[in-house]
Amino acid sequence: MTDTDEQPEPSDAETRPTPGQVVRGLWSDRPMMFPNAYVWLLLFSAMDVMLTWVVLQLGGAEINGLADWFISRYGLTGMTIYKFSLVVIFVVLCEIVGRLRTSSGRMLSRVGVLIAVFPVVWTLVLLAYRL
Repeated sequence: MTDTDEQPEPSDAETRPTPGQVVRGLWSDRPMMFPNAYVWLLLFSAMDVMLTWVVLQLGGAEINGLADWFISRYGLTGMTIYKFSLVVIFVVLCEIVGRLRTSSGRMLSRVGVLIAVFPVVWTLVLLAYRL
């Protein structure tokens, strides 16, 4: 085969699955499936860590028992590692589900972002009423 016989690489748009399409090969070299959702998840998770730390410094308490355990033993570093370990696990789960069934993975990523928004909004409300 000569250089002129080679087929061009398919573009990213050509290799992306359509909604509901079954994607074979969990370990393919395809890019992340839902990067926009992951950015929002990361943003709200970071805000949650920061706002939780503010509340704790003002005398508040963490209501999540497992998170409280990490905070009491390892402080801000432990809380950050705990939170972002959960984010990594969730992203991996979304990627696996999304590669098996795109629409389910997309829905899972969106629900995850919505869930991450609630503690941020709740903490902002608590802080607003405290001021």
